[in-house]
Amino acid sequence: MEITAESISARPTFVADLDGQVIGFYSLVPSLAAWELDNLWVTPLFIRKGIGRALLMHAAQIAAERGATSILVDADPNAETFYVSCGATRVGAVSAPIAGESGRVRPQLVMSITRSDTA
Repeated sequence: MEITAESISARPTFVADLDGQVIGFYSLVPSLAAWELDNLWVTPLFIRKGIGRALLMHAAQIAAERGATSILVDADPNAETFYVSCGATRVGAVSAPIAGESGRVRPQLVMSITRSDTA
């Protein structure tokens, strides 16, 4: 995966930092009602410390303030439990085979949001 300056400038992108060090970030793809979570990554040292949840809730707030009613997530299989714990629902899956895992799928999730959810 490569994150480019062009992709960052083309869509809302936010970072979590600690003492000037980036420890996580996310980006959104705006649409009318359903925005797409393009990326949400947390530095491994900070996984399970609330950073991912804080970033996702911030993404929901930003999207809701701009009129979105849901966020779509094309999730890494290892992150599905995280998104579900944050209120997302699995609505499908897409084939995503990799070497050694021919049956691998990426969960497709949707997280409904309202302005009151993000306050």
